[in-house]
Amino acid sequence: MPGPFCKINYTLNTPRFFNLGIILLFIIIVILPILFMMLAPFWGQNAYHLGTLFDERHFGLAKNSLELAVGTTCLSLVIGIPLAFLLSRTNLWAKNLFKTLYLIPILIPPYIHAIVWSHLDSWISQFLSLDIHSLYGAIFVLTLAYFPFVTLMTISGIKSIDRNLEEASLIHHGPWKTLRGITLPLALPHILSGALFVFIFSIIDFGVPDILRVNVYPVEIFIQFGALYDERAAAMLSFPLITITLILVMLQKWYMGGRSYVNLTAGSGKDITYHLGIINPLAFTFCLIVFSLSVLIPVVVLVKKAGSLSNYIRVLNTSIDQITYSLILAVLGGLLALFLGFFMSYIIERTKSKVVICLELASLIPFAIPAITLGIGLIKVWNRPTIDFVFRCPLIIILGYIAHSISFTIRIICSGIKQINPHLEEAGFLGTSSWTKVVGKIVMALLTPSLLVGFFIAFILSLGELGTTLLVIPPGRETIPIKIYNLMHYGADQMVAALCLILVGITLAFSAIFLGFYKRAKMFLRC
Repeated sequence: MPGPFCKINYTLNTPRFFNLGIILLFIIIVILPILFMMLAPFWGQNAYHLGTLFDERHFGLAKNSLELAVGTTCLSLVIGIPLAFLLSRTNLWAKNLFKTLYLIPILIPPYIHAIVWSHLDSWISQFLSLDIHSLYGAIFVLTLAYFPFVTLMTISGIKSIDRNLEEASLIHHGPWKTLRGITLPLALPHILSGALFVFIFSIIDFGVPDILRVNVYPVEIFIQFGALYDERAAAMLSFPLITITLILVMLQKWYMGGRSYVNLTAGSGKDITYHLGIINPLAFTFCLIVFSLSVLIPVVVLVKKAGSLSNYIRVLNTSIDQITYSLILAVLGGLLALFLGFFMSYIIERTKSKVVICLELASLIPFAIPAITLGIGLIKVWNRPTIDFVFRCPLIIILGYIAHSISFTIRIICSGIKQINPHLEEAGFLGTSSWTKVVGKIVMALLTPSLLVGFFIAFILSLGELGTTLLVIPPGRETIPIKIYNLMHYGADQMVAALCLILVGITLAFSAIFLGFYKRAKMFLRC
């Protein structure tokens, strides 16, 4: 019988029309807006020529965008890799506490980090001679938001290493040579994956460069579309950015395709632990500084800026509609992304067809699309006389949430489906001919942890989403991020700080609830 990590060709008994319907839905919601933005600059009478990509203005944007992404990636590696090693392979003081805290920066939207450090601009200029409203300031802020991706992926890589290799090396070569020659090289694919996440998230980010006044592609795209009403120029500026990110995503897919990331012997036995000895205080100080910069200082600054309790009460009274609206849209966006992501993942993993390769590649595309570009694509697709009811109601925001988060949801659920032996489904069909019963009672039951993670990520991304929502939100409506963005430009610092804390508090509360459900689901499956 094949193992759970083997690639198995398995043909579904799913209704053909159902499969076609799911694929068509994915194309309409996710792929069509992206295709429009990729092809729009090159059709029509006023079509642009590729030569315009090489003028001085484009070179300046490309230079700033690449420097921002490369700088953030390098700094994230410098912080993320040592932190991952300390948390997974050492006797670091308060290690369990730091293992819980290091993921919190991911739950704080990057634009909130930018707002916080903007308030500290005068202090930073005085003592560090650094202007936070600069390219280097944006690199610093984005690093604080995204370094946990490197740490998370590196820890995953370290845990997948066969301990027998490390133990044999420790006997003959000692800890430092083992770390350099065995541990880090074997974890390298995961490290590079984390670096790629950081690079793409940095180069497509809109909020941080906009707040810190750094001229990069996403900011210029927004200016061209939102301020100058030049749709074709915005589409043309999107083209090189999409091209860069898509190439990187496809390279990673190719690089990971021929490698094994799960070792069946990994996880057995006791973890190898390096004793830090006299450098434990230095390692502890390093972790404390990272945590302080990425979590403690932002929270303290926001609390100080928000002022007294009466300000929170006033903000809650004036923002309860936006909070409720944001939660409803985020839940709906998460559930619909989960629905579409599950069936797309099931088709990809359980259908024997060459079309599946195209679907798998297509599912990676949204990951590389800037939120601003996605928003413009949604407007151009749905703002038409016969279907403009979609554009004039909250459905357009939900469609944006689905398109923004679907890649993550599909990847997570696909990973879960790979762990389920198809023979369990075959056994289910011996008792019933209903495909829905087999999927519901066997596949979805075994996938409960993956489904919870998929929904959680889609929900968190939707709740804090700014770029797409900023363009497509119907008049007279606001989500929490939109209200924060608008109040920030009116100089309402107290209300902005209070709303940021409320958004972070809601995110952390839902994270705690999710963690409880996730642990229960894992325990249920073990039983």
